[in-house]
Amino acid sequence: MKSFYVTVFIMLLSVFAIGQLSPAVLQLQQHIQKDTVATESIGPRNPLYNNKGLNYLQPISRQLKDSAFNSGKKVPGRFGEIAIDFAFAGDYIAAAEYAPKDFDSMPAAGYLDAHRYLDTVNGIQYKNARSYIMSRAVNEQVIMINETRYLPQHRAFTISLLKDLYNIGFRYFATDLLNNRSDRQLGDIDLRTGYFAAEPVAGELLRKAIEIGFNLVAYEDTLADNHSGTGRDAIQAARIASILQKDPTAKILVLAGQAHIAEDIVGESYIPMAVAFRRFTGINPFTIDQTELTAGSTFEYGRYFYGLLRPKIQGSDPVVAFRKEQPVSLLENASYDIQMIHPPVKLQHNRPGWLGINGARKEFAVRPTEKALYFIQAFYLSECASKPLPILIPADQTYIADRDGYYWLFLYPGKYKLVLRDMDYSILSEKEIEVPG
Repeated sequence: MKSFYVTVFIMLLSVFAIGQLSPAVLQLQQHIQKDTVATESIGPRNPLYNNKGLNYLQPISRQLKDSAFNSGKKVPGRFGEIAIDFAFAGDYIAAAEYAPKDFDSMPAAGYLDAHRYLDTVNGIQYKNARSYIMSRAVNEQVIMINETRYLPQHRAFTISLLKDLYNIGFRYFATDLLNNRSDRQLGDIDLRTGYFAAEPVAGELLRKAIEIGFNLVAYEDTLADNHSGTGRDAIQAARIASILQKDPTAKILVLAGQAHIAEDIVGESYIPMAVAFRRFTGINPFTIDQTELTAGSTFEYGRYFYGLLRPKIQGSDPVVAFRKEQPVSLLENASYDIQMIHPPVKLQHNRPGWLGINGARKEFAVRPTEKALYFIQAFYLSECASKPLPILIPADQTYIADRDGYYWLFLYPGKYKLVLRDMDYSILSEKEIEVPG
């Protein structure tokens, strides 16, 4: 028992530790500390953009230059912000590792409670999440599924649902990833599509939805900063409900961040979008949580409990827990119809295996041919033919090399422009490639 408490104490300390930067990120940090990477043109609210267009290394460079980051000073929400910056650049491992450092710690009794609770979880069966969702979807008009911004694994799972949902009548895909201002671009994908849409897996999610035939719907509150949380969610709900005013029988898939799809009031006064939508329309949406029982979770108890629970579940697919043939939340969260339990991340070529999206995307090796090479990007060749490169969203990108020195991308079969860049985001070379089916 003594050794258990020692382990808990170490885990508690680790919540506040900065952790070791990966060799690739450490290399970038050393470079920007001795070099003059341009930061004067970085937008204060949108560091992903500069006066040329998208720059995926810029947000990370800004963080690495910051004295607070280097000192290890704990600033509320800071690590979640850094995690999103890593996700934009395709470093999904760092994203998942850094975000939980924002979580409030638990007393030692909390960790002990997680062990005790797991021992009492009896009579649980686990069913394939995708199969169960599709069995329910046939009789649903509105499905709401959530995500965590820095865990695009949730977007990859949503991609896997699109074709089958379309085949049973879903025609609208509403998401807060989309820009809802007058300059929005919803017919195809580029910088104007939305800030969070610029993350590569988000871009693939939206491309796939368009390709299948979904109508994209932007529903974000354009004045969100001026409204309360409840006010913002009410506007979101009203915009989704407006689809039904034009098309009363419409079947709608909604993707939103975390608790926006909760079906209960949160705290004393926050009314989530899903609650407001039900009040406006009388439709009870089918709500699917992906965020709490996943690698990292969204809070410390969930993170720790997931680490104990998932090794006890056989298989490598997302699942839903059932007791007496009814779905159940093992975190006793009744705010969602079902709570998915994602598999732990397995690495392929030093990158998350879920990037393959159930084998639909192929592994593609890139040999490092440039001496100053740091960053590899693949853009759809068809998009490059019609738009300038700086506004395009890559299909995949990475600065993480495998042990053999090659960089591995995950791409749908097709033709791409491969772009090789240095640490200053300058292009070293370009070439066309084709990924066979």
